Amino acid sequence: MFLNIGFSYQWWNKNYGFRFGERHYRDIEAKLNTQAAMDDKLRSRFSWHENLASSQGGVISSPTIGVEPFGHRFIPALFGCQVRYGDAHTPWAENHPLSPEEIDDIPMLTMDDFAKDEHVQVVMEQAELVKNRFGKAGTQQNLGSVANTAIYLRPMELFTDYYDRPKMVHKLFELITNRMKLAYSYFETKENEPACVGVGNCSVCMISPKIYEKFNRLYDLEMMELARSYGAQFSLHQDSDVTPYIDSYRAFDYLHSFDIGFDTDVKAFRAAFPKCKLNIFLYTSFLADRTRQEIVRDVQTLMADAGDPYLAGFSCYDIDAHVGDDKVTALYEAVAEAM
Repeated sequence: MFLNIGFSYQWWNKNYGFRFGERHYRDIEAKLNTQAAMDDKLRSRFSWHENLASSQGGVISSPTIGVEPFGHRFIPALFGCQVRYGDAHTPWAENHPLSPEEIDDIPMLTMDDFAKDEHVQVVMEQAELVKNRFGKAGTQQNLGSVANTAIYLRPMELFTDYYDRPKMVHKLFELITNRMKLAYSYFETKENEPACVGVGNCSVCMISPKIYEKFNRLYDLEMMELARSYGAQFSLHQDSDVTPYIDSYRAFDYLHSFDIGFDTDVKAFRAAFPKCKLNIFLYTSFLADRTRQEIVRDVQTLMADAGDPYLAGFSCYDIDAHVGDDKVTALYEAVAEAM
């Protein structure tokens, strides 16, 4: 059993005045200094910090994202979305609406095209600085999914496009998948070691399983096959109720880990994926809405439903400043005995 705990930018900003603007993502020295200061604060604030940090598979984290200058918005940035930063917020991308005609004119990229892109160059320049200092720098970006990126390019229209412009949706998803596959292959070559290919399906909860199967799943399966070809692990992420999509996800026969929302029918999920590593996402509201006793009770129920403790764990990120330390400690204590 593992436990990942992370505090939101708002938590750090309000409690300690840390700022996470563009400098945090573009200035490696500033980022490293901030990270060291945050680690010191956690050690002094939570007596159990070292126990969690040193446990197998357990980590208490803060909002640093390594060599990822565009936050989790690298693929949208490739399509022209402007990435914005805030002192107490995660980076976000501004919508960059494209017409069907503009989408039709966008070319597929080759590896040479990708390597020359200015956003890729920013990543590699930053990685070189980290590698020179530490001897290694992970360059793989969070790639999201076809749906996550498409929403920036066809904001609300995407949901009617599924019905009115299905060919355009497939063209757009093909373009996004092209960039995702190139990103993994290019950065993987630079790292020269196997990695995990992940698809972040946060937006899938906004469409029906039928629509997912007809459109999105094809491209998620392409990413799975890419992982298989590299001998890398493949993971899916849907930090919401996955229950309606369990049957849709059965098509993934090379699946190593899955992030699901705590409101999922965990027993049903485990029955469908008995050998998959299960990461149960607890929202900050999970802690805010419960007493300490209720947190322990509900976490223990989820643990029982998840089955094998070596194939299950919890993540609670973006904990806000209104959640008391006692509730964070209750979460740790509820999981600690099984770690």
